[in-house]
Amino acid sequence: MLGRVAIVAVVASGCGDVVPPFEPPPEAFCATPPTLPGTLPPFEALGFVAHAGGSPDGLLQGEPYTNTREAFEVSYANGYRAFELDMIYLADGEVVIAHDHHEPEYGLRFGTFPELARDDGEGARWRGKYEVMFAEDVIELMVEHPDIWLVLDTKIDFHAEIAGVLVELAPDDSVRDRIVPHLANEDHVAALEEIYPFPERLLAHYKWPGNDAQELERMDRLGVDNIMMNWDRRWSEDSQQAFEAAGYHVWVHSPEDPAVIEEFRARGVGVYTNGYISCPRD
Repeated sequence: MLGRVAIVAVVASGCGDVVPPFEPPPEAFCATPPTLPGTLPPFEALGFVAHAGGSPDGLLQGEPYTNTREAFEVSYANGYRAFELDMIYLADGEVVIAHDHHEPEYGLRFGTFPELARDDGEGARWRGKYEVMFAEDVIELMVEHPDIWLVLDTKIDFHAEIAGVLVELAPDDSVRDRIVPHLANEDHVAALEEIYPFPERLLAHYKWPGNDAQELERMDRLGVDNIMMNWDRRWSEDSQQAFEAAGYHVWVHSPEDPAVIEEFRARGVGVYTNGYISCPRD
């Protein structure tokens, strides 16, 4: 784990340019590093999920949506133990770790990820700095860090296919059991049942329109006890109380204001953030 150490320079694929070492600013990190046990915490016990892996700038939340190893390393050093990553199924069946419609950030044509093969994106870098990851890179991180959870934000209707790739790449069930799919629709739920009995699954509200009663019925029927919703357009105190009364855990995405984030945590709400996390106090 690289933590606060600069990531060494590497040579960009296909050219002779040396990429400068990645050196997060000191302000990226908690002043007091978290002291966390190496054992896997229960998913529901975690207060934070690193949205798109967090940020290479950590607490400063600069450059969100990189979905990169650099963002992961800083987020892990700051105490995140759950990481949401965006994933796209490529034309050759490979999985790239990137958000849809972000191709220009890698020097690629807008909207083309689903049409590309892995060779087309191999070595591409977010804004020329952070190399794109693929599914096996994420599994490698999970093997290296047995105390983390991976939340799958699968894109463009290939939800089950992406989950299947990760399950196939995982070396054993100790890794598979830490994969948490964002449930997209009924077909997705049914397909996952044929792929692997994921111990944790999470209902992504924005993919399932409905009021509290409809969501509660759905969660009960599907056996899902985590729900994620937009912090400023869907969450309310009444909804929070309704889901808590049913024994469910609520997560919100993705506020950036530290004061707003801390307020949600004070309410017992889990938060997806772009790199800000509550730091230990001296």
